[in-house]
Formats: sequence, C-alpha cells, structure tokens
Amino acid sequence: MISANMFIRCNSRRFMPSQVDEEAHQLSYLQKHMANILTLLADSVDGEGDDSMVLTMETFEHLGFLMHFSEGTPLSQAASFFANSDPDMPAAPVPAALVHDWILQHIASTLEFMAEKSSAKENSLQNASDPDVTMSDAVTNTRIHSSSPTGTSAPNNPGYYRNTTFVEGFSRTSVVKQASDMKGHSIKVLNCHDSVIYILAPLKYATVYGSSDTTIVLGAIGKVVKVEHCERVQIIAASKRICIANCRECTFYLGVNHQPLIVGDNHKLQVAPFNTYYPQLGEHLAQVGVDPNVNKWDQPFVLGVVDPHDSLSHPAGVSDVQAESATCLDPDLFTNFLIPSWFEPQGPTKYNPFTLPEVYWASQRKKHASLEDIQKNIRELEIDDNRKKELACALHAQFKDWLYASGNIRQLYCLQGE
Repeated sequence: MISANMFIRCNSRRFMPSQVDEEAHQLSYLQKHMANILTLLADSVDGEGDDSMVLTMETFEHLGFLMHFSEGTPLSQAASFFANSDPDMPAAPVPAALVHDWILQHIASTLEFMAEKSSAKENSLQNASDPDVTMSDAVTNTRIHSSSPTGTSAPNNPGYYRNTTFVEGFSRTSVVKQASDMKGHSIKVLNCHDSVIYILAPLKYATVYGSSDTTIVLGAIGKVVKVEHCERVQIIAASKRICIANCRECTFYLGVNHQPLIVGDNHKLQVAPFNTYYPQLGEHLAQVGVDPNVNKWDQPFVLGVVDPHDSLSHPAGVSDVQAESATCLDPDLFTNFLIPSWFEPQGPTKYNPFTLPEVYWASQRKKHASLEDIQKNIRELEIDDNRKKELACALHAQFKDWLYASGNIRQLYCLQGE
C-alpha cells in the first residue's frame, strides 16, 4: 500500500494508483485493444468472416509478452486449443476470433474476481498496513493476469514469494544485490526514492515500480524489464526486452536485443546506449541469453494511444492522442557509470560489452581530452602552496555542486562504503 509520506514527497505527481488498481487498469486496456492486437498478429487465409484470420501456436506465444498464467509455463499450454500439442507435429492454426473470445472470457472473469476480492477487503477489519490485493490473490492457474506493463502480480501459489527477490521502500541509501542474494529468477524494485540500487545478477524478469530520483542498475535480464509509474529515475539495464509505462522525466541507458516498448502516459523520456560494466557482466549476459552485439536502444516502439476516459493515466476532456515516445540523450550529456569494483571483484569483463555508437564515442573522447588539458594546466601552474589550497577548495566545491545537481551524490556515499 502506498504510504502517506510518499504523497508528501512526490506532491508534483498526480494520483498514483495502487498496484491492484494498475493491474485492473491494464487488464481493461487489453480488453479494449485485444482485437487490434490480434489483427496485427494474425495471418490471412482463404475463407470468409471470422475464419479468414488465424493464429499459429508460435504467433500465439508472442502474446506471452502481454499476459501469462504462471511463471515458466508457455502461454499455449494454458489454452485448450493448443495444449498438449505433439511437439513433432506443428499444431493447426486456430481462428483469431476463437482466441479473442477465449482471452476476453478470462480477462472478464479475472476483473470480476478482483472486484469481489477488493470489496471484501474494504469491508474487513484488516490492519491498514496490510499490502494491497494483488493479482496473486485474484487468479488461479486457470485465470489470466496481465504481464505488461504492470507485471507486479504473481501466480496464486505459495512458492512465488520464495522465488522472487524484493527491494522495497528504500530511501536515501545504496542497495547491492548479487547473484548469491537472489531468490529465484525475478527481482522487483518497488517504491524506492533518492537511492542507488545495484542488481548485479543474471535473472529472467525485473520490475521497477513507483520509484523516484533513483539510479537502478540491472545487470543481465534474460526475458523482460518492466518500468512503471516512475519519476526522474535512471535505469541502466542489459536485457532482451524492456517495457516502459506511465513514467516521467526518466532516462534509460539500455543494452536491449529488441525494441523498447513504450505504453501509457509517458512524458520527457530519454534513451541512451548502455553505459557501465562489472567484472561478471559478460558471463551473466551469456547465462541469460542477452546478445551484446545487438542493441536496439534507439528504436523505441510506441504502442497505443492515451485514453481520455482513463482516469488513472490521463485527465478527462482530452482527445485520444498517440502515446509519447522517447528521445535520444544528447551525446554531450552522456557519461559512463562507475560500479564500485568491490561488489564483483573478479571476472573477465573489463569494459562495456555493448558497442558505443560513434557519436557517443566522439563525445567521450572530447571529454577525456578536455580533462587531460585541465590536469596538465593545473600541474604546470607556478603558484605557492596557499594558492594551491585555494584552487583545490574551489575545485572540490564545484564538484560537490555538480554531485548534488546531477543526483550523483548518492553514488558518492556508496563509493565511500555507506
């Protein structure tokens, strides 16, 4: 549940929905747009009406990016028309209309169940600090739940929380999670503020939700990273995919094998190439199947429009408009991010495994040359000890001002061993 002090800290933010509200909202979005989504995926065949568009099992699996039944179970195995197919004999395509009806039926039943569960919770005398009802309460293995862009829900099975690592509610601190700290293959970073968070481990899924003024490093994510309802965060992620929803003034330093997906109500997003490394990064990328030779960071794909009737993401009275995309970060503003070496002291990775585009390389060379010139001029200055102390104090003051202005003061605390 979102705490009161969160609203005080983020008074510039419009109402932020709870995770269960956002789950219901995203399921409603899928309900509204599923026909168009299936039209994009379907193949045309000879026939009339509803039978002229079909989906193969392989194409149907693409919907797993938007929804799933239980982690680790292929979506096709949850659908009666593809379940138990012979692996040596490709399953016959099925009409898109049949798939559409099946999905809508499960979305409707899940939304109804969520509403009943939420109503029961409101009428109970549970402690106010209890967590919101999530999709893990609302679904069973035979009910569908949204996987994008919220992804904060879970299958209704007791092992879920034992198999997911949570980093939640941190403020003005540094957090480090390495492979030995992980439970299962998922990480969820929830409601963190003014912090630096290092996730230096090979994982399948990562979710960042409701955070602000925070830098988050996601070392190697084999399936998808989801970032939702965040403000002024810097996400540094090496992943196969990333989905961004309802974020403001965020910068994403990406090494991604597929186009970044942007949905919902976003404003002033920036994307840039991946900008860091740690000694085990190359091994972690190989373990989860992320190819550092393929990086589509600069090809964001915007899905859908902003709905004026959606009270969670847009003020009323505004016509449907295309959801806002992201712009590429100015190369002059691009900097490498240093991960303290003692987090992962040994490993073969000595540099960023993702190739930096030439325009960003040129900017880095220019900055290095300027720095060398400054260092040379300072060394050659013929001044007495008192003037040297004055110069050092001036440089330190300017550096401190830059740390605060850029938000890097938190990482400095981390480097000092906080």
